[in-house]
Amino acid sequence: MTEENNKEINQPSQRRTFWRTVAMMLLFLIFIFNYRQLLLSYPLFSVISFMNERSIGEMFTTELATDLLLFTVVTIVLHVFWALVITISCKPLFDKFKNQTIQSQIWFVIVLLHFTLVLAANAYWYPTSLVGFLRTTPLASTFGLTVLSSVIFALFSWGLYVQLGKVVTVMSFSIISLAALFANFTPNTTYQPENPDIPNIFIIGIDGLRPDQLSYRSANPRLTPNINKFLSGSLIYDNTYTPQARTYVAWMSILTGQYPVKHGGRFNLTPPELIQKPFPLVRELNEKGYKTLYAMDERRFNQLDKEYGFDQVIGPKIGAAGLIITKVADIPLINILVNTPISDLLFPYLYINRAYGKTYSPEHFNREVMTQLSIDKPNFLAVHFCQLHWPYTSKDFIDVENTKWDGNYNHFMYQAMLKKVDEQFGNFIKNLESKGYMENAIVYLISDHGESFLLDKDRLTSDKYFDDSEFVNDAWGHGTNVLSQEQSNVLMAYRRYQETDKKEIQQVVKGTFSLVDIAPSLLNELGVAFDQNHQDFDGFALKSDPSNFANRGVFVESPHPVKAINTSFIAQNELMSETSADYDLRQNGRVVIKPDIYKELIAKKQRSIYLNQWQLAMLPNQNKLIVVDTKENTWNYLPDYEGGAPVTSMLTQLCNHYRGDEGFDNNHCSELAKR
Repeated sequence: MTEENNKEINQPSQRRTFWRTVAMMLLFLIFIFNYRQLLLSYPLFSVISFMNERSIGEMFTTELATDLLLFTVVTIVLHVFWALVITISCKPLFDKFKNQTIQSQIWFVIVLLHFTLVLAANAYWYPTSLVGFLRTTPLASTFGLTVLSSVIFALFSWGLYVQLGKVVTVMSFSIISLAALFANFTPNTTYQPENPDIPNIFIIGIDGLRPDQLSYRSANPRLTPNINKFLSGSLIYDNTYTPQARTYVAWMSILTGQYPVKHGGRFNLTPPELIQKPFPLVRELNEKGYKTLYAMDERRFNQLDKEYGFDQVIGPKIGAAGLIITKVADIPLINILVNTPISDLLFPYLYINRAYGKTYSPEHFNREVMTQLSIDKPNFLAVHFCQLHWPYTSKDFIDVENTKWDGNYNHFMYQAMLKKVDEQFGNFIKNLESKGYMENAIVYLISDHGESFLLDKDRLTSDKYFDDSEFVNDAWGHGTNVLSQEQSNVLMAYRRYQETDKKEIQQVVKGTFSLVDIAPSLLNELGVAFDQNHQDFDGFALKSDPSNFANRGVFVESPHPVKAINTSFIAQNELMSETSADYDLRQNGRVVIKPDIYKELIAKKQRSIYLNQWQLAMLPNQNKLIVVDTKENTWNYLPDYEGGAPVTSMLTQLCNHYRGDEGFDNNHCSELAKR
């Protein structure tokens, strides 16, 4: 037997090359996972340790297990397919070089080229990825990626040609090219309604947007040029308050026109059986021929879906699996694919998901929403942008040079992300205008809550109680303290688009308003008679008789207190340890508050009422009511208060609103009756 024949006998088979490549893929995944774990401040093991504290029956359901298994299978299949591409790429060179040592070297070089391309592409498109360590190298550049991809494409094409022949190779690439074009094709359609006299309705929410960050309140106009431009032609309802500084509860109140005590959604992750569905507003609009849509790019704690009456809901999939998948998904190949047209099928928990901020594309989310709007029926769209929500992550690095550092990290990041959400809003409005949806439209721009950063200008002061250590009037984040004014004070602006209208001028409407005023305002403007037999509105139509608002108080309540979120940096393991006993995992894979402790949590709420510049607050840990002057940023205990606040009227309204509510202190109401 000749030496050449020995070399042919010793050369690795294609099957063996494939399985060797698969093994290399698994080692690659293990490396990526462990590298990430070294960098994570909140490692996955904190989630696992939390799960170990609960029984398997409590923490795993069929739906959760299925979702996690599907994600694992898809991840492995993609890497196996990648191994197949590498194997095919090796074949023509293996045919030319029969020596096993040389073939192994060729294989290793091709594998290295593939790994380098994927890592470089991940770093180029998603530089904030934890595995984007090539971001500053020439490889993660347009030139570097072009060279790498050209070499790899040439090797694969050659291998496919040798393996399958010319005809099959050409047909394969043709089919792939056509499929890619079809998947990315967006018809260039414009809105052509059957009845142009019926307006589109858009309620656009921006998570956590503080009104004092906008130019109408004398903020730096460069932070939010697109929002400021919209507001320049809007009615701005100054001193608007959210019923609760939590997204789900705020949107429940917007869409029902009711306060939480009436609509039943007192917390995020409220058990759905406690909510009356569908929403009357949505039902009425469906009956009027509207296509009703709800779109949100972060749905872990806001579980509105089609059961609430919407024709279509847009956003990532809801479920507990998302909490785990977003922790482990920072894998280069997944990142590269997550914004492709097939990602909603492959990765439903990562698809247009702001919670997976490393790859979230605002343009992609906007485009997805636009493609779902009807082109011939009137649209009712409630859409919520969450880029401004903690932890302020983005697929791109923030603009450090034009963001003012004030020593407060969270506030610094908030302002940096404010620019990004402003760009998203501007892009969305531009798309609506270019497609004709704004030729006849009613638009509300709102924020669901504000955000607290413990800024000096936000602190309440008192000239009487310097040493009262029991009184805490400031807090981090949102939904942590009703006395933190910047958490509850929100934006509510109205703008009417009509083709024949002259350019609108900004008007700031003085008064005390609530997000519950939007639903009755919409039906009033549309001339729709609301079915009072269902449930009546708590809000008033904003264009109704001004006397409705003269002495009307608006109510703000807190969720149940959670110490782990009242901090500048939320430790997720501490958060899960503190709150895990309050939640159930349902068979559908969703997490909800345990119904049997719902009333217990309600009893822990803080409650307050606003009337003009005054706030009257009732806190569970305080025996005395608290009066706040929001103009002067001062507070006093009610028994010692000597100012001009209409406290009797405010307390009367507060007692009437919360009478019978679990944990509400009726002693104050009894004292009121004695006056």
